[in-house]
Amino acid sequence: MKKNVNLLIFKAWRLTNLKQVLAAILSVFVLLPVSAGGDNIITTSANMEFVLVTGGTFKMGNTFEQDGFEDELPVHQVTLSDFYISTFEVTQAEWKAVMGSNPSTFKGDMKPVENISWFDAIEFCNKLSEKEGLKPAYTIGRNNRATCDWSANGYRLPTEAEWEYASRGGKESKGYIYSGSNAIDEVGFYKENSMSMSHPTGLKVPNELGIYDMSGNVWEWCWDWYSNSYSPEAVTNPHGVEQGIERCRRGGSWAQISKSARSSNRLGTPPELKFNYVGIRLVKNAK
Repeated sequence: MKKNVNLLIFKAWRLTNLKQVLAAILSVFVLLPVSAGGDNIITTSANMEFVLVTGGTFKMGNTFEQDGFEDELPVHQVTLSDFYISTFEVTQAEWKAVMGSNPSTFKGDMKPVENISWFDAIEFCNKLSEKEGLKPAYTIGRNNRATCDWSANGYRLPTEAEWEYASRGGKESKGYIYSGSNAIDEVGFYKENSMSMSHPTGLKVPNELGIYDMSGNVWEWCWDWYSNSYSPEAVTNPHGVEQGIERCRRGGSWAQISKSARSSNRLGTPPELKFNYVGIRLVKNAK
């Protein structure tokens, strides 16, 4: 119970009206139940909250409800192991506590960090891991060639498959177009409702797993190299293609139309580039 109360305070801190506070209460006591094996929520020493995503098998890509683009095809079967994913996008306060500075355009401690490159993102993952005494996931070698130790217990970026599975609600998925709803205004900030800026994390309705802002607000860097199509074969814990020139980002943002915020939508971007509508969300192995 104490953990649930702390979680309620943590969420209410981000909210601005009674309706949102009541939604936070429901998310703690209804949407995020304690499983038989223990809490499905962990909180880091820096008060970053992660929710357990129970592994399973799903159809990844432009499924019937998504009405997406050709690079979301072919639809293929993906099986994933359990993992933890951050309930909120990484905030500017969290970034500054680890990196010592705030590169964001739209300043605000509880707003998502943005204006960061993919390389900045993996550096943040490693530094946060080191700060908490965990094994960093990434090694950066010559010519900025990055490798990932998938067995490390530190923080990392989600793979595209992990990101999409979590966005769709994992095993609790109700088949929504966006992360948590078929109505984008309920769950995300996008071009038509954002007033041309990012917003504090956690102000919209969470998805089936209690995760906020996976549709809209800021795009989120993923690990994978971008390719313009998927392989049709069934895969387990995929890490994407072996090489490329762009890294994937997911989720849409305050600057794009609603179609970009669909759970299956994907985009490739050179990893050295920075935009004030691109941020990050972290994952961590469950074992």
